Amino acid sequence: MKNLHIIVIALVALFVSSCSPRKVVNQMQENISVVAIENITGSVAGGWVVTLRVQNDTGYQPTLQAADGDIYLDNTLTAHASISEPITLPRKSISSIDIPLQINIHNPIKALALVLRLSEKNFDNVDVAFNATVEMMGIKKSVAIEKIPAKKLLDKLGYTAQ
Repeated sequence: MKNLHIIVIALVALFVSSCSPRKVVNQMQENISVVAIENITGSVAGGWVVTLRVQNDTGYQPTLQAADGDIYLDNTLTAHASISEPITLPRKSISSIDIPLQINIHNPIKALALVLRLSEKNFDNVDVAFNATVEMMGIKKSVAIEKIPAKKLLDKLGYTAQ
């Protein structure tokens, strides 16, 4: 009888660990992608809004709790950006998501060149480094990406320039 209890406990533990929320969160990453950068608007004084078309094929609503990063143009630190409020992705949808950003300009000339390039969807010689915290099902997951080409990051997110 004691062996039966041990087997039941082991089976329950195996079942629970194989369906844990953390595992679901990790598997979700494959089912969320950036489809397009739709728009970039704003001003130095009022902040910026980047509108992304995001596809979330999951039944969950992840929330981007915090994010900030550095933007480099031609290997020069050009700006620092951070989200100004949490952003929640609707479940099982393709949605336009506005991402309000606060921008601190480090190099005004490069910043102007960066805005012109991004408006043309030209990511040549644009690098980014960022930290982000996403929450889903009560689990927070932090992601940090060291300086990488923006094209490579967008490819990872599933974005293809159109």
